[in-house]
Amino acid sequence: MTRRDTRFRVDDRVARLTLARPEIRNAITDERTIEEIVSALVEADRRPDVTVLVIDAEGPAFSAGGNIKEMRAGTGLFAGTPDEIAEGYRSSIQQLTRTLLTIDVATIAAVDGPAVGAGFDLVLSCDLRIGSTRARFAHTFVDLGIIPGDGGAWILPRVVGWQRAAELAFTARMVGAEEAERLGILLEVVAPDALEGRVHELAAIIASKPPPSVRLAKRLLRHARTMDLDGFLDLSAGYQAIAHHTDEHRSAIEAFFARRNDR
Repeated sequence: MTRRDTRFRVDDRVARLTLARPEIRNAITDERTIEEIVSALVEADRRPDVTVLVIDAEGPAFSAGGNIKEMRAGTGLFAGTPDEIAEGYRSSIQQLTRTLLTIDVATIAAVDGPAVGAGFDLVLSCDLRIGSTRARFAHTFVDLGIIPGDGGAWILPRVVGWQRAAELAFTARMVGAEEAERLGILLEVVAPDALEGRVHELAAIIASKPPPSVRLAKRLLRHARTMDLDGFLDLSAGYQAIAHHTDEHRSAIEAFFARRNDR
């Protein structure tokens, strides 16, 4: 599709999706923006030459989340009767959340600025999150008299725990980069000029691994959220059986013995 609000490219098994509307602080509630993001997520997941997807943004803000001007005007996602608005959320922003949480490619958020509201939830939905010292986060929904209709109240406690999620949701306070690292929102905090290099380094390491095993490992981690132990062990056995029959597994075993022989 022709992209207006985002940019998407693939290089060396690493896809990159860039939010590209800095003039509105990369708000993500516009229907076209959501369609472009979902399209990129689906494309990355379907392409056999992609193992990792990096999500970043242009401009000083990662994402302001909802478009406040459209909220005030009651247009776009925020237009219509309560039933129409609910259906709009289900078919748009919730579809973005569902897609990002269920794709098999590994995802990394590179955050160099504020990510608030739905923008914060976009970050939380990624597997790995690296921020610069300029990164800041807030669940600002209650400040606007609304709740996280994108599914953020499901995501947040799974990252920071119930009590901290409640505190962040009820107060809408801003969390700086260092605190975000302590809370597990960020994996690492680096200087702004080091962010691109560190994200590339991590993405390259993951992309160098056998692609089927990375995707199967992500599926297992995803299912671990909801399955009981017996069902999870059975699923693990099935995935392992698949992995043992891949060309990548056989190549990795041969490479292991070659390295041992060299030593």
